[in-house]
Amino acid sequence: MAAVILDNIHVKDVDSEAPPKPSNMEPLNIEDVSNHEHRHALKMAKKRKLMLIGLAVAGLILIFVIVALVVQTPKKYDEPMKFYWNCTLAAGDNITEDECRSFGCVYNETDEYSKCVYPDHDYGYRVKEEQTDGSWVLEWAGETPIHVTQIRTLVVTLEHLTNAMFRVKVVNTKATRYEIPIPLDLPSHADRSNPLYIISTARPGEMFWITVTRRSSGEVIFDTRNTVLVYLDGFLEFTTILPSDRLYGLGERGAPFRRSFNHVRMPLFAHDNYPSPIGQNINLYSSMPFYMVVEEDGGSHGVMIYNSNAMEAYLTPTPALTARMLGGIIDLVFFLGPEPLDVTEQLTDIIGKPVMPPLWAIGFHLCRYDYKSLENTKKVFTRNWEGKMPMDVQWQDIDYMNKKLIFTVDNVAYDKLEEFVKTSIHGNNLHYVIIVDPAVGVKRGFDVYERGVFNDVYIKNATGQDIIGKVWPGNTVFPDFTNPTTTKWWKDEVIRFRENQLKFDGIWLDMNEPASFMPGSLDGCPNNTVNYPIYKPNTAGPTMFHKTICMDAQQHQGLHRDLHNLYGITETMATYDALLELFPGKKPFIISRSTFLGSGRYAGHWLGDNESNYKHLRQSIIGILDFGLFGMPMVGADIGGFAGNCTEQLALRWHQLGAWYPFCRNHNNDKAIDQDPAVWPNHFEDIKQAIDIRYRFLHLWYTMFREAHITGRPIIRATFQNFPGDAVAAHRDFDREYTQFMVGNDILVAPVVEEDVKETTVYLPPSATWYKYSNGTFRNHSQSGKQDLGVPLTELPFFARGGSVFVEVLNGQNTFVRNSGNFRMSVLPDANYKASGHIYMDDDGLKTSKYAVIKVRMEGNKENSTISIGILENGNHTIENQIDLLMVHNVPNVKEVTVNNKIVTTGYRWKDRIFYMEEHIKTLNESYTIAIKYT
Repeated sequence: MAAVILDNIHVKDVDSEAPPKPSNMEPLNIEDVSNHEHRHALKMAKKRKLMLIGLAVAGLILIFVIVALVVQTPKKYDEPMKFYWNCTLAAGDNITEDECRSFGCVYNETDEYSKCVYPDHDYGYRVKEEQTDGSWVLEWAGETPIHVTQIRTLVVTLEHLTNAMFRVKVVNTKATRYEIPIPLDLPSHADRSNPLYIISTARPGEMFWITVTRRSSGEVIFDTRNTVLVYLDGFLEFTTILPSDRLYGLGERGAPFRRSFNHVRMPLFAHDNYPSPIGQNINLYSSMPFYMVVEEDGGSHGVMIYNSNAMEAYLTPTPALTARMLGGIIDLVFFLGPEPLDVTEQLTDIIGKPVMPPLWAIGFHLCRYDYKSLENTKKVFTRNWEGKMPMDVQWQDIDYMNKKLIFTVDNVAYDKLEEFVKTSIHGNNLHYVIIVDPAVGVKRGFDVYERGVFNDVYIKNATGQDIIGKVWPGNTVFPDFTNPTTTKWWKDEVIRFRENQLKFDGIWLDMNEPASFMPGSLDGCPNNTVNYPIYKPNTAGPTMFHKTICMDAQQHQGLHRDLHNLYGITETMATYDALLELFPGKKPFIISRSTFLGSGRYAGHWLGDNESNYKHLRQSIIGILDFGLFGMPMVGADIGGFAGNCTEQLALRWHQLGAWYPFCRNHNNDKAIDQDPAVWPNHFEDIKQAIDIRYRFLHLWYTMFREAHITGRPIIRATFQNFPGDAVAAHRDFDREYTQFMVGNDILVAPVVEEDVKETTVYLPPSATWYKYSNGTFRNHSQSGKQDLGVPLTELPFFARGGSVFVEVLNGQNTFVRNSGNFRMSVLPDANYKASGHIYMDDDGLKTSKYAVIKVRMEGNKENSTISIGILENGNHTIENQIDLLMVHNVPNVKEVTVNNKIVTTGYRWKDRIFYMEEHIKTLNESYTIAIKYT
């Protein structure tokens, strides 16, 4: 066997016993996964397409089929090159030969980049046997374990869920290991007859590997051949080669939307980080162990790593992904798409569809940390509301509390707060949201704390006492939301506070990573391998318990080490149940800082403590795109920025952008200057105009949230998600040149993300026709492709795709008024004179709500068109809105018009290729057919 060097990375020829590769399969280069951030980047591996073909032997074809025509064990592959992989547990520049060999790894002092690597053969797990149920039994191949906690025998199971979805688990069957206690919504009777995937595995006696191939293209989308599987008690690791470097997900972090593969260690561990830093290698508030890859031929797939332990995803230029976890099991669910939106829909099929927000939550929200008093709260609210600012929700941060104790009100600074909420908020058909932290102040005589002690609801330390940290009220304890007794206690506290003290309408959950201002606890953390694991991922701080509680703290369902990333979602679930009981028949509204996969079925999310600058304004778009992938469409950033002083220009630009956030809230901290809309004298009217556009398209927003609730598809999308076949959108979407995004299927927004910019670049995919919204109406935009746009300070450009239909409501300061207003409908035909759209309306109730879906459709050609308007679905909802004005854009001059087969001669006009009809449609509870003949 001959060793060679490629780009300073050791590569080795595989001996003559190596398996022959299938035809059309190119050599597979697997690069060394090193912890050293400054290693030389490898060239991108060649495109690898795997087309599984049985070998012809004596004119006969022998096909090994294991499970349901999808699991195959092909004959041995010929892979002439393979890389050594870095021995993760022996990481570090100063590793000695003895230390390296103690892990069973190979030392090479001459290589400055990878001094300690895994052996190139017979290292890892070997397939011992294949069982009758289709699972595989694995045994550690070496005589010496990699670590004393090595689990020597594993079982790999495969579960086919649908034609586009399957699950692989690697478990220790000889001992119970922690698994996420939140069940998945797995399909039970789905069609599995025509799978989109082929799974290939090693044979008994061989080192274990698994590949997943897209059946339609032959693309290998997951490939662990020649990599090392590590499975210890407190450390798990696997590596896969990826089909391209177009990877998205693995949040939450301030990273490029398309993640970098430049040797980046990305931690996934919920963490309070103030102010929220930008960097792909930094962990923020949420943990979302899911990624999507767009393949070279445009197909897309996703993989969920269903593990809630601290995790690290290491991306290297091969491209390859190494996942490292500090416990639990390896539990992978694959989603075969094949289009990007399909992947998110499939993910939310099993983690839960996004919650449907109440209508009022789609409006504009106003907040500030530390208004200091009710008097100042009233002052800020009044100058905006009386200044005719479109708005729906007033928020209150922790300053309303008595000594920052949850479920209390400061009756000095906020005396008569309940009267203000009743008169000024609810009296104007507005709504009120309060912040609630999970940590409970340790105060003798504080009834919330005392009831918690009585019910034994708090997380314990290693010796069984309530673990004590430090948050806003001082010494605090932390409710254990995995304990049913705690969720009952929490529900009672939420309901008691609302009924007896403050009539809030929604809850804002903060500090629920959980955050603590001291490391571990008041008494520190025991020196053990739970608090100080054998491998520390690239998480913020010197220890795993930095700014949170000890990892060996005890919860009802296990160690906090295992459950830390679930703290936010378990608190959210308990709060959701409380609001369901508190507001029967109404949609709960919750915004949570810390989230996990599945949080979207209960709550929305805001992107945390950002800064008042254009860098964070731009990054907010990526954050919202990220969470759309994770099944959480109700997401936004603090408009104007939380930390630092906002400028008037930045305030205007951020409100223009924030008008297109699904969650639209202005919020900043106690040390910054005021930044609410009314405080900017030169641009208050411009800010109102920007937010008014959001309110004009209120029914579009509500319809998009309904679609997200049903399908799971994101509301805010990258252009390539709507145009997966567009090469420009695929490779240049949302980088320094294009910072555009799409809202739903048909709106494309071109935001301004830099100061003093008078021009921006946009790319309009040529496969569609486009209309630009200007001066309150849509106008045909004949140019497509890349183009530069003038962006005056008072305008944020946005476009609509041809073939779409929109309704606007022009008047009303809040959603209550707008919802009942009459429509202005715009029909925007495509190049073939076709358009369609629908409007979802209901009574804003929960599951039993009355609803209706209005369908609008246009068919025709350059000689005539027919527009049909009617109720597609009728859930016994009476529609009071009428269409005051129907506009059909970009059509020739009109010769004749009929409405429901009756010729009309008045009530319509044509000008500048727009047909206007101002009468004839009196109620949307009836159907209409408008036929138009052109000259």
